[in-house]
Amino acid sequence: MLPEYRFDESLVKKYTAKIFGFALAKTGHRQNAEDLAQDIAMALLRSVRSGKEIANWDAWVHTICCYTWSNYLSKEKRHWNLVDLDDPYTARRGIQEQLSAGLEGGLERIAMEVAYLSKVHRDITIRYYYERQSVERIAGDTGIAPGTVKWHLFEARKKLKEGMNMNQTAEQLSFKPVRLGVGHSGMPGPKGEPNSYFQSLIASNICAAAYDKPLSVEEIARAIGVASAYVEDEIAKYEKSDLLLKTGKGKYRTNFIIDTMDSYAQDVVIRKEWADKMAGELYGCISSRLDDIRAIGFHGCHLNDTFLLWAFIPYAIGRQYGRVKEPDYYKRYQPEERKDGGKYIVSARMIYEPSEYERRIPDYGIVRKYVNNGIKSRNNGKYYGLQMETWWSGLGWRDFNAPDIADMARIVDLMESGAEHGEYDKLLISRMVEKGFVSM
Repeated sequence: MLPEYRFDESLVKKYTAKIFGFALAKTGHRQNAEDLAQDIAMALLRSVRSGKEIANWDAWVHTICCYTWSNYLSKEKRHWNLVDLDDPYTARRGIQEQLSAGLEGGLERIAMEVAYLSKVHRDITIRYYYERQSVERIAGDTGIAPGTVKWHLFEARKKLKEGMNMNQTAEQLSFKPVRLGVGHSGMPGPKGEPNSYFQSLIASNICAAAYDKPLSVEEIARAIGVASAYVEDEIAKYEKSDLLLKTGKGKYRTNFIIDTMDSYAQDVVIRKEWADKMAGELYGCISSRLDDIRAIGFHGCHLNDTFLLWAFIPYAIGRQYGRVKEPDYYKRYQPEERKDGGKYIVSARMIYEPSEYERRIPDYGIVRKYVNNGIKSRNNGKYYGLQMETWWSGLGWRDFNAPDIADMARIVDLMESGAEHGEYDKLLISRMVEKGFVSM
């Protein structure tokens, strides 16, 4: 006969995890599992104190677990009824218990998964489970048939469970967000589109997520770790401007090219091959005619050679760029006007850490100096302006629009005429000095 058995550390270590695992598998809910595990432990304690000889402890513990579970189930049977879709309180409690089972921070995770749902699924789920509205009330408020409301609830629960069972990896954009450098060729929209769309990481990561394959709103939201409500607002803007195209089954795909490190590496090969050939020829062509250009007598013709060459070489490149092919070619490939009022083609690239460029791009210390923002041309119907930021000037983006051209033209008139400056003129000059277009 065995003596009175006391629960020592070795027994706790050996059976506690197994007992709780059994309880959790049977109940599907952490709180219920803790209650069942406690009942099992008490039953085991009573059995060993009875003095019964036990030859196989593993088998005996399993028997006690099954016996105690049977008693517990009989006592708590009402809690394992199927969820009734016509009882919001029971249904809400049921889905939370089902979905939070075995998960750390289960209810918080449910809230996060609800945020990832698409608009219709999210709205109906919140109304039903959190606001405790009946199916009939939801149908009346939304204009959706009661049967369809139940279908949406079924689909939402299925997606919530799938999301909570989904493994999150460090490769997801929610953990490793990307930043895009976005530019355009053509005429921007009235509010600086498309560049103004990409002032936040959300915009960059939505377009990056939907680049390789079409994704739904829910899939995009999950990929970037942002609630679907925010994603929907952003997508509405991008779809309007054709930056995202809606494909079949409510999915979206990015509608412009995003250069990656691999494509940049290929581009560098071409730049290195042609840089020396083209630079020498362009420099020689313009510098040899600089005196003739000065003789035109334009404002600033007295400035030094270096200053003028920085202006005229980009100008010559821009002019040549539009004359390489026949005029019909450029007419054929002109961008169409977008709904935001712009006529442009978007260009974008992934932005990496400097160390990543240095590691993957041969001679990066040289080729990084080939980068520029522009050439940007603007006109206001009467005056024409051109601007380019390069590595040598710091690559900072400087707003340069039609009103700036008109203001610069007014300043030139004041300088050449010697007219007295009014208060508005002084304000205008100070603004242009602040922007860097005028030096005192």
